[in-house]
Amino acid sequence: MRKGMRLFWLILSVFLAAAAGLACIYAGLFGSVFNRPGGDPQETVTKFFDSLKIGDYATAYSCLSDYETLGLEQEPETAEARQIYDALKQSYSYTLAGDCVINEKSAAQKVRFRALNLQRTETAIASRVNAILEEKVATLPQSEVYDSEGGYLPSLTDAVYQEALEEALKNTDSLAASTELEIHLQYERGEWRMLADKALLNVLVGGEA
Repeated sequence: MRKGMRLFWLILSVFLAAAAGLACIYAGLFGSVFNRPGGDPQETVTKFFDSLKIGDYATAYSCLSDYETLGLEQEPETAEARQIYDALKQSYSYTLAGDCVINEKSAAQKVRFRALNLQRTETAIASRVNAILEEKVATLPQSEVYDSEGGYLPSLTDAVYQEALEEALKNTDSLAASTELEIHLQYERGEWRMLADKALLNVLVGGEA
C-alpha cells in the first residue's frame, strides 16, 4: 500500500508540474487578451458631453477620473450672470474628431468643441451699452438720465445693460468659439474614465483652451 501511495503522489506531482507549465504558456500567449481593457473610450467621451448638454451633471461627472465635480451645476448669484451662464450651457456642441488611440490602459480622443466665448460676449455687451446709452442721453429728459450729482441714474444703467445683454444673447453663434481638444482617458475600476485637463475646464466655462 505504501509503495502504491508513493507512486500515486509521484504521478500527481508530475501532473501538477505539467499543469503549471501549461498555465505559464497559456498566460504568455493569452494573458494580454485576458487583461485587455473592455469597453469603448469613445462611449465615455460621448456620454460626458451628451450629459453636460442636458444638464445631467451626476452622469457627466461619473465619466471623470480625477474630479468628483466641476462646479458647473452651481448657478451664478445675479440674474444677468445666470442669463449668460444659461446661454453658455445651451451653446455647447461637439463632434468626435478621428479615431480613438488606445495604448494599453490609456487612450486619447480628439473632440471639436464649440461654446459661447465669454470674453467676446462681454465685449459685445459693452459695445452695445455705450451705443444704447448715447441714444438714451440724446432722447430722454435729463431727469430720467442723471441723478442730483450728475451721475447716471442706476435705473437707467440697469435698463441699458439688460437691453444690451438681451441683444447680444440673441445671436450667440457669432460670439461662440470652436476648439479642438485632446481628451485623455485611463482604464480604471473596470471602465474608461476621462482626465479633465486645463483646456477642457477652460472651454466649459466659456474661456480659451
